[in-house]
Amino acid sequence: MQTLTKEYITSLLPMRPDNSHKATFGHVLNIAGSMHYRGAAYLSSLSALRTGAGYVTLASSPGVCQSVSALTPNIVMRPLPTRPVIYAELSPQMTDSVCIGLQSIDTESIDEKAVIQLHDLLEKASVITVGSGLSIGQSKDEFNDSTAPLSSMAIAEGNHCFFLALLGALQTRSQSMVFDADALNFISHFLHHSPRKPQTPLHLPKNSIITPHPKELARLLNIDVEAIQADRVHYATEAAKQLNTIVLLKGYHTVISDGEYAFINPTGNNALAKAGSGDVLTGIIGGFCAQGLSPLNATCLGVYLHGLAGDLAAQALSEYSVLASDLLDYIPKAIKQITNVKPINV
Repeated sequence: MQTLTKEYITSLLPMRPDNSHKATFGHVLNIAGSMHYRGAAYLSSLSALRTGAGYVTLASSPGVCQSVSALTPNIVMRPLPTRPVIYAELSPQMTDSVCIGLQSIDTESIDEKAVIQLHDLLEKASVITVGSGLSIGQSKDEFNDSTAPLSSMAIAEGNHCFFLALLGALQTRSQSMVFDADALNFISHFLHHSPRKPQTPLHLPKNSIITPHPKELARLLNIDVEAIQADRVHYATEAAKQLNTIVLLKGYHTVISDGEYAFINPTGNNALAKAGSGDVLTGIIGGFCAQGLSPLNATCLGVYLHGLAGDLAAQALSEYSVLASDLLDYIPKAIKQITNVKPINV
């Protein structure tokens, strides 16, 4: 177990040759966002550019793409076709509260056939990031569970089928991939609860990175959160071995493991405990993967810089007041600090 140092992190920063163009620094394909989590798509896309990626394409529903393009001109959009919302049969005995719950269903679920339309981007992308705000939802199998409460039976499928089709398409790809947020919840459900599990074993593609918080890792390993927190290094390493992936276990002193080595991150503070912070982290790691770093090195560098950006933001704004969107402005300051780059006075 090693603690990440500034010297080691500085050595990982990718070179920036003068004789270059946008393709030199890689293409991030970010599959993210849903009706209720459009900000996650924005944060995870823009943070990849802030860390030096040459090109970012956001693939999401048309509504998400429209919202994000209104906020920034820097991201290329690939709107994906959506499908009709699927509801469970409504029982006459359903209460008004359940019907009210139907108001919040995602009406922009991506059609599973959209994976076909992503084929060209899957070929071109240097790195693929998946899951930030994607809102996987539930499968039709859960609707058929007669023991489920009525309220859960009234939930639409979300992007569950789309993600299942996407995961299948990614199996043979060799790029680095980052799986975050609801992508991890889908994987854990598939591993431990899905009726499809015996027929269709799930494997993460090689060169994968997962970014769970303790509860998400507990779901993946099917154990208690308390056990995870009592021995974070052990369980991050165990998950890396079981899933054959790089594991980034979020939290105080974030742990990174490839199953053999484990690293502890010394940067960061409680200002990062805010919605959207993890989306920024996903983009940062994706940005460094796009520039050619290995999954392990990109994760170590990304975690350290994300925490340092949080430290600098907290110094300026207080630990109470930092927003995830503020981190986008402090990523450049964090990079300058570790490289000792001083601003030029014009």
